[in-house]
Amino acid sequence: MVGRRLPSIQTMRALEAAVRLRCFTKAADELALSQGAVSQHIRALEQRIGHPLFVRTPKGVEPSAMSQALALQVRQGLTVLDRAFDQVAARPARRGATAARERLVISTLPAFAAKWLMPRFDEFARRYPEIELEVQTSGALARLDASDGVDAAIRYGGGAWPGLKAEYLMDEVVFPVVSPDYRDGRLPLLPSDLATSVLLRQSAQPWTPWFQAARLAFVEPQSGVLFSDTLLAMQAAIAGQGILLARRSFIQDELRSGRLLRLWADEVIDVHAHYLVWPASSDRLDAIGKLRAWLLDEVARWLSELETR
Repeated sequence: MVGRRLPSIQTMRALEAAVRLRCFTKAADELALSQGAVSQHIRALEQRIGHPLFVRTPKGVEPSAMSQALALQVRQGLTVLDRAFDQVAARPARRGATAARERLVISTLPAFAAKWLMPRFDEFARRYPEIELEVQTSGALARLDASDGVDAAIRYGGGAWPGLKAEYLMDEVVFPVVSPDYRDGRLPLLPSDLATSVLLRQSAQPWTPWFQAARLAFVEPQSGVLFSDTLLAMQAAIAGQGILLARRSFIQDELRSGRLLRLWADEVIDVHAHYLVWPASSDRLDAIGKLRAWLLDEVARWLSELETR
């Protein structure tokens, strides 16, 4: 957009670090800034976009779903800039030199990247410093061929895609959540109370399977906004606009902070699951194998942590 000034690089780095570390003080230490300077950068961004990016709690700050999605895009942009400057700096000595790091490009859904992947990126970098991981987010399926430059993808589906290898990662459990401020705190007491509640609709997450698990003879909601973006649906729920059928892997931060509350024990394992997929004829099998091993370890660790809570 010609003529529109972007936030400074320092402001974008402050946002990315504050979201990733979930602490302004730690972000300040990492960036060699004062805590007040980081707070000022965040306030400037909030004023610019007209929405709060963090929820202030007695325990500190919690990034909103919007800030996590924005920070993911910022991180990708900063990675592109860093790579561009590295290439320029290395150009005079390029003759006869070999690349120090291998770049692996993966694609996944924005919500999965922001809510599950992003908090774990640092561990991948520590484990495999020789691999530069680039994450592209899109609601559309990457082609995984030379036309899009994507090496592998984390997909949510049935597990069978022609011409692709698929490694099962984990199931997805779904259940209703609600803001404590919904209807001024007058929350539904029984599943049957959903008949008179506002149910947030998502194109990729119908309510009918959960209705069946809860033994409710309800039909799929047909009124109200239909969200194609899971992060926006979560923001609507946090704002108290309705009850959300949430995926377990996306909602843990909001449950821990109290911004959203789980309603009842009824849950259902979704018919779809998360898979790592890659072309059977890929020439990047070594790097993809390392990504696969790391993902399986992270999933096992995360599921173990859930069981102990």
